[in-house]
Order: sequence, then C-alpha cells, then structure tokens
Amino acid sequence: MPGVVGVAVLALLPVELGKRAPASRVDDVLAVAGEVARLKRDGDAVLFVPAARRDTALVSPYAFTGLADVALARTRVASATLKGEEADPARIRAALLAQRRVLLVTDAAKVAKAASSAERDKAKAAVLRERFTVVEDRQVRGRRVTVYERRGPQ
Repeated sequence: MPGVVGVAVLALLPVELGKRAPASRVDDVLAVAGEVARLKRDGDAVLFVPAARRDTALVSPYAFTGLADVALARTRVASATLKGEEADPARIRAALLAQRRVLLVTDAAKVAKAASSAERDKAKAAVLRERFTVVEDRQVRGRRVTVYERRGPQ
C-alpha cells in the first residue's frame, strides 16, 4: 500500500507544482506593483477598484511609497482589519478633486467582474470619468494600472 501512495504522489507532483507556479494565476500582484513603481510621480494619488485590489500595495509596499491612498480612511492597523477601511463616497470625491494625477489599480478587462455596485467605487469612477483624462493604461497579468490627469484648472 505505501508503494501505491508513493506512486500517486509522484504522479500528481507536476500537476501540483503547475498550480503553484506564477503563470497559473489569473493575476500577478508583483508585476502590477512594478508598473505602479515605474509610472508614479511625486505627489500622485492611488485608488483601488474594487478596494480588494489594495492587496497589491500590501504585498509590495515599496512600490507605493510616496503615493497618497486618498480613499483610505483608516489603515489596516488602525481599523484592525486586513485591508483598512475606506472613507465615505463624499470624502473620496473631495479627496480626488484635490489631486492632479491618480493611478488606478484594478482588474484587467479579461478577469474583471461586473462593475462594482459599491457606492464608494461608483464615486471613484464618476470623479475619474467627469474630471480626469486617461494618459496611460497598462495591463499586466490580470491587473491594470491606469494613470489619470486632472482636466482644467484645479
């Protein structure tokens, strides 16, 4: 019997290793964090839609150094949660309107679910659509970084 178990383990090992390889994931948070690091400028803000995409910053905080997470009201430490707590839609809107450039981290079109119905995400999308222009858009292994610049005078 132990011989049969050993053969089964060896037979399934390539399958298991393949599932754990980076290429098997629908997204790559390290790759998108690298794009953020490359695209960011001093004074830029960052947004995450949905808020769960903040996992990118948690995995690679160095890539987000210097960026203002304008939707975050309470850090994960202050809120005793895994990803922190976002502000209410009105505060997010006001914070966005004070920015000149915003990097949006979201899912790439191929893996994105239906548009979020969360009021916070709707507020983010509305401000970006109404007041900002896309200047760069990068899709990297299941994630997307879009750079927006504010239209007109602040």
